[in-house]
Amino acid sequence: MILVTGATGLLGSHVVCDLLAHGYTVRAMYRSEIRRERLRELIRFYHPDQAEQFYNSIEWVNGNVLDLIDLEDAMTGCDTVIHCAALVSFHRRDFAELFEQNRTGTANVVNTALHLGIKKLVHVSSTAAVGSDSLTSDEVRRESNRWNAGELVSGYSLSKYSAEKEVWRGIEEGLNAVIVNPSVMFGPGSWDESSLKIMRTLKNGLKFYTPGGNAFVDARDVATIIRRLMESDVTAERFLVTGHNKSFKELFEIICKQLNVPAPRWRSSAFLTGIAWRLAGLAARFRGKRPTITKESADSAHRTTRYSSEKILQQFPDFQFRSLEDTIANTIKGRL
Repeated sequence: MILVTGATGLLGSHVVCDLLAHGYTVRAMYRSEIRRERLRELIRFYHPDQAEQFYNSIEWVNGNVLDLIDLEDAMTGCDTVIHCAALVSFHRRDFAELFEQNRTGTANVVNTALHLGIKKLVHVSSTAAVGSDSLTSDEVRRESNRWNAGELVSGYSLSKYSAEKEVWRGIEEGLNAVIVNPSVMFGPGSWDESSLKIMRTLKNGLKFYTPGGNAFVDARDVATIIRRLMESDVTAERFLVTGHNKSFKELFEIICKQLNVPAPRWRSSAFLTGIAWRLAGLAARFRGKRPTITKESADSAHRTTRYSSEKILQQFPDFQFRSLEDTIANTIKGRL
């Protein structure tokens, strides 16, 4: 039995689909009935002929990783845990909740896994937890990069870095665990959540792009890597799973071409982006809603950060990342 926390999120739902397709018995931890229904739709999208069989085979458990009783109940009887549950936010007001959900939640998972003698834990971290200090000079971030305590990072980055430290602590205490660090993910899901919000923004029309860039990966590829690491003897390692390094301009052009809408034409300066996040903050206050852009996300939009997946490709030489064009096509086709 495999427990998947955060089973109804973008990655968690793909992990569940992948495990079911490969014959595994899955226990899915969730908190929202609406998101649970989206998982049913995702299974139907990928496996229409076996959708009901797969969905009905899932053992559901409603719980919160902050509740130790919930966690013990969910993990009892499982030999493997895939920890996908996490909060993603770049709003300063969420700083305390980020640490509560990501760091404390992960500490709870680690402690319960040690207590119950879980055979293997796969922890889903993020590229945000990878430091900038490198032994090389090519400005490509790798698993070996050290965390620079003085660098300006978001609250989300700090929370994911702190969560990883809890996993490494568990490994020192005898836990068999491995860490995956995905980059920005795309795949079928709600365009009102996480990285998929950009799909709706571009669909509605966006005039400006920023000069930065990042790495983008297919949720199917990350799910496959998680399963293969789970099946392997690999332990006490972290792996970047980052797909393709692209500028935001290149990403937007790929998405807009497939959406059949004009791509952003004008490059935004840091000055204009600074005005944008301030105006968004003021407008959000008046409306009582969250701003669509924050200082942290604006700063990130002007940085180019490149990552290497060479370590995971050395671990699995037969694995190939899907093209970004294929990823975006699947994201559009499977919109939930």
